Amino acid sequence: MKKYFLLAISILLLSSCGSMKSWHKGQAEWMRVQIHENFDYTKAFSTALDLISEKYEMEMINKDGGYARSAWNYYRKANGHTDKNFRVRITIKFNHDRTQLSVKTEVQRLRHDEWIDGYDTKLSEQTRRDIQGVLQ
Repeated sequence: MKKYFLLAISILLLSSCGSMKSWHKGQAEWMRVQIHENFDYTKAFSTALDLISEKYEMEMINKDGGYARSAWNYYRKANGHTDKNFRVRITIKFNHDRTQLSVKTEVQRLRHDEWIDGYDTKLSEQTRRDIQGVLQ
C-alpha cells in the first residue's frame, strides 16, 4: 500500500511540473505494461484505475471490455496554475488474456482556437512507469 501511495504522489507531482517542452505534434502511441502474475484482472484493473483517477476525472470505464479513458483535463504547471493551452487525456486497455495493459497519454495544444493532437514524451513515459510500478 505504501508503494502505491508513493507512486500516486509521483504521478501527481511529475505530471504537473514542467512546461510541456517535450510536446510533439502527432498521434500518441500505445505503451505496454506487463502485469505481474500475482495480479488477477480485477485487482489490476482497479489498481490502474485508482492511480489514474487520483489526477484525472474519468470519462469512460468499461471493466468487462478492459478499457478506461479519462476526460480531457487542463495541464497543471509546477506553480499549480492551470495552463489552458494544453489538455491531457489518459487511456488504458487490457489485452484479451489480461496479462498486459496498454496506456496512451494524449496531450492536445490549443493554437488559434483549435486543438492540435499531440503527445508529451516525458509525461507519457512517466505515466507508463507509474502504472508499471503499481502492477509489478
